[in-house]
Amino acid sequence: MTPENQQELKWIQESKRDPEAFEPLFNKYQNAIFNYILRRTCREALAKDLTASTFMKALNNIHQFQWRGIPFSAWLYRIATNEINQHFRKHRKTVHLTDAHIETIQSDSKTDDALMDSEARTERRNQSRKVYDALTRLKKKYQDVLTLRYYEDLSIKEIAKILGIPENTVKTHTRRGLQQLKKLL
Repeated sequence: MTPENQQELKWIQESKRDPEAFEPLFNKYQNAIFNYILRRTCREALAKDLTASTFMKALNNIHQFQWRGIPFSAWLYRIATNEINQHFRKHRKTVHLTDAHIETIQSDSKTDDALMDSEARTERRNQSRKVYDALTRLKKKYQDVLTLRYYEDLSIKEIAKILGIPENTVKTHTRRGLQQLKKLL
């Protein structure tokens, strides 16, 4: 077990006894979970609400979490995915990405926006919009897998744990989702 995992496990154990000990876990994962939810919902206010709900459920159910060598983040992503899917089941509407939505998505550390000229940003924004629009037209199972795989950069094994499905199913959903995405693009 890595030192980082040991520290995380310590925070989890402390959180089971004292809810205030959950704060370091929240601070560590809040941005990642918020960005994931924002990418799926394309609405900042909704993403904030679902992020809060995700962490409340995690805190309220921390006593059920058992360390099995899978990162705590996988458990959080699973809760977040369930919150997103529950929201969409309740509201059953498609969200189309606008320039305002794209601007609210925080860039990840791999992209240095300061170095990109305005023409390149505009082209990238247009391409992102097309991909997001196409992604929202896929079945939820494909949206879940593709978002976790390509936007959150999670492994097949992590995605399988988050979604509670076999690894081969994740691979199949990824392949089929990409095929459908290519057709839409």
